[in-house]
Amino acid sequence: MKTRTRICAGLMFLAAVFAPTCKGAASEVVSIQDLLMPTGDMAIREPSAPMELLSGADAQELNEKMAAYNASASKAMLINEAKDFYYYNNLDPVAKEIYDVMYMVAQDPVSEGNIGLIMTDMDPQSDEYYYEFNLASRAICFDHPELFWLYSGEEASMGYYSEAVNMGGFYFVYIKMIEPFVHFQEQMTAFNNAAAEFLADINMVAPEYEIIRQVHDKLIDLVNYNDPAASEIRVGKGQNLAHTAYGALVADSSGNPNYAVCDGYTLAFEYLLQQCGIEAVFIGGMAGSSEANSGGHAWNVVKMDGEWYEVDSTWNDSGSMLDDLTPGTDTCTYITEALEDPVYREKIDHYLFLVSTDTITHFVPGEEYDYITKDQRYVYQLCQESVHHRLTDDGSMDEYGPDPAVIALAPRAMNNYR
Repeated sequence: MKTRTRICAGLMFLAAVFAPTCKGAASEVVSIQDLLMPTGDMAIREPSAPMELLSGADAQELNEKMAAYNASASKAMLINEAKDFYYYNNLDPVAKEIYDVMYMVAQDPVSEGNIGLIMTDMDPQSDEYYYEFNLASRAICFDHPELFWLYSGEEASMGYYSEAVNMGGFYFVYIKMIEPFVHFQEQMTAFNNAAAEFLADINMVAPEYEIIRQVHDKLIDLVNYNDPAASEIRVGKGQNLAHTAYGALVADSSGNPNYAVCDGYTLAFEYLLQQCGIEAVFIGGMAGSSEANSGGHAWNVVKMDGEWYEVDSTWNDSGSMLDDLTPGTDTCTYITEALEDPVYREKIDHYLFLVSTDTITHFVPGEEYDYITKDQRYVYQLCQESVHHRLTDDGSMDEYGPDPAVIALAPRAMNNYR
């Protein structure tokens, strides 16, 4: 279940604190209980189905479909300008081979004859091969946000099949779509058009800092945080498109435009930077006001001028705070005032922008995040104490499936950018 925590404070609330001013002391202290930062909003996927055992006749049928498949008839629509894919580069050889074949199948997930074939000396019925398949499956989703349909699994997923007959020390493994993805062309066209439109006015020859900032600021201005989708999180296959780059750039599963949760923001940010020639990596973990009050969350590490930095575009989207306010209340009036102050808004839209891993792991704001209301009655601090902890590999597939094993490969950010 999703835990709603639009906070930055250790006690899970955003507080207006007492402030002495030139007009005298504040007449009251206001505590605001309902502005909470979003956590518990990262999609949790069960591991893939185990290998399906084929009969000799089944294998022959797949071979015939492969032989009849006309690859030239496929119109590949997957676009990604990245030169390197971080998680792929850090996989072991078995997972890399599976990843490569998965990507080949993803080029045309509609045609039943587009089937990948692997020859391996690892028993495909073993737990070891099952682990490798899941490792590759999540790594490719994290590296390739354009495979939003594979990450979501709402309409499309891949499986692996084998006769599991040892032939001279080797097994033959087939990788294919479990069912043809019939909406591939429609959704990929919408996604590609949206990404091209987003990037049309991004200055891609600017210094890397400027490119990253342009993309970040435009993204958080475009995307609306999707509370209903976060509330519907469930363990299993078939997550709302709000969890994907498609949700952020196009629409969620209900057709709401630019509606996403944390992994949607994160994957969209990664994809857009990839098209600008900047390396970015998906990070999954736990976040909240404290370790005790945290839930699943996603953010990025971004490589700029040869160094890695952490960015949480979801939490930097301070405009989403307004969705949780009751119009006409003092709380709404004061926080709207704070968000309309350009100097203050600049700070809170970038408080987790290009920071070190140590900083984001336990963020403690200073007085620079205080906002004094125009009537000088209160001080609001819209950024408060919080934690971000990455998933770590314990060598098993727990409730997060293979995700911890992939995320454990991610680089650390050593410095804050100033």
